[in-house]
Amino acid sequence: MRLRAEYLVGSDLKFLGNLDMMNLMSRAMRRAGIPFALSEGFNPHIKLSMGTVLPVGVWGDKEYFDLELTQDMDPNEFMKKMNHVLPLEMEIKQCVKIDEKEPALMKIINAASYTFILKLIDHGYFDISDRIMSQNELLVRSRGKQKGIDKDLRPGIFKITVNFQQESVMISIWVNVGEPVNVRYDELLELLEDYGIEREEVVDIFRSGNFIRAGNLFYSPFEKVS
Repeated sequence: MRLRAEYLVGSDLKFLGNLDMMNLMSRAMRRAGIPFALSEGFNPHIKLSMGTVLPVGVWGDKEYFDLELTQDMDPNEFMKKMNHVLPLEMEIKQCVKIDEKEPALMKIINAASYTFILKLIDHGYFDISDRIMSQNELLVRSRGKQKGIDKDLRPGIFKITVNFQQESVMISIWVNVGEPVNVRYDELLELLEDYGIEREEVVDIFRSGNFIRAGNLFYSPFEKVS
């Protein structure tokens, strides 16, 4: 049996690396008495498949993992047991049973959204989406494997929304994950800076979603489960 879960990683845990996150999940599953399956070999590990890696320094509102079990388990029971042992800044928000042949999350997630929370300052935030999206190219210094070279983010940015709240502004940017252009949150920070937003104005950053993009539509990994 396989389960797919959506979970929250709160801001207090945003400096955990990917290996730390997997170890945290594994320990929680053992404490909760989850009947997880183990891999074969000399160093067996829980058959836990995380989604795209959450960057260190960024918290996540809608992260995902797949888990293989040795016996059937009600998804609601799994959520209840896990949430009882997870730290306060983590929560399983949704869980469903998926087919054994369902592709792994790393193979199907091809888009994400990052949200930047800014101090509400008298600033021209309202038209930043139009100013960025109207450009033919958006060059920044690459932060990925090819560090230091100019990288055009424009093919990998799909849409930008700006939401005003009482004392802050939320700028959400939907981007490509993986090939042909993998857009990183720190590259988006540089892009915003190029358009007049100072680093000191950014009070928080989180990944607000992971998606399966098909054309102009964005689906959650639950919506595409057949």
